[in-house]
Amino acid sequence: MSLRLQGVGRRFGNTQAVSDVSLTVEQGEMIAVIGRSGAGKSTLLNMINRLIDPSEGEIMNEGRDIAKLRGAELRAWRRQTAMIFQRFNLVQRLDVLTNAMTGRLDFPPRAAKLFGWFSDSDRDAAIDALAALEMDAHALKRADQLSGGQQQRVAIARALVQEPRIILADEPVASLDPLNAEGVMSALRKINRERNITVICNLHSVPLTRAWCDRVIGLSQGRVVFDGSVAALDEEALLTIYGSRDALQEAA
Repeated sequence: MSLRLQGVGRRFGNTQAVSDVSLTVEQGEMIAVIGRSGAGKSTLLNMINRLIDPSEGEIMNEGRDIAKLRGAELRAWRRQTAMIFQRFNLVQRLDVLTNAMTGRLDFPPRAAKLFGWFSDSDRDAAIDALAALEMDAHALKRADQLSGGQQQRVAIARALVQEPRIILADEPVASLDPLNAEGVMSALRKINRERNITVICNLHSVPLTRAWCDRVIGLSQGRVVFDGSVAALDEEALLTIYGSRDALQEAA
């Protein structure tokens, strides 16, 4: 499933958060979006998922402008573009299995799932996703009994249960220590390669970008200033993205 963004922008009042973004994403890519804080990285991912609407431009997929989807079509799109967040967004008092099954809330019958009534197929999908992330042994533990890295793996499992074609990960390792960050990035890469799921990942770390991603999109003040392979991400490109050596040092 390819995506084509053409002239996409987003304003918040008088502030232009994202401006004139045009790029194409092919199915199965592993992409890092990098840039300074406030560069527009989260806004870009949120527009793709339609958590927020673009102020201008088109987001095209299979002949449809995603920015114009409403109702059932929009819910279906959000199932296909699963979000992973920095703060995990798990229900801490619920067990791991139930947290993973919440990825099926938009699957019919929706009303029953809102009351916690999940089917055997929902449970099977959740257990399979947890097993893929080596978290099935923790299925009956409460989420608040897990480490940060383990909680993020559950969040990834929840995303997999949605049966997505794209995973949008917004700073998924920002709150983790280096060891757990490597583990989460390894899990995302494994999913990308084995399931051909596109992964677009906002990252603050240049070393993690180089280690785990193939393509890099660099944003500065809401504009794309770099779009190329990890191999092309040299010092000149990084200075263009981050603007100064001091800002680059923070991402090193």
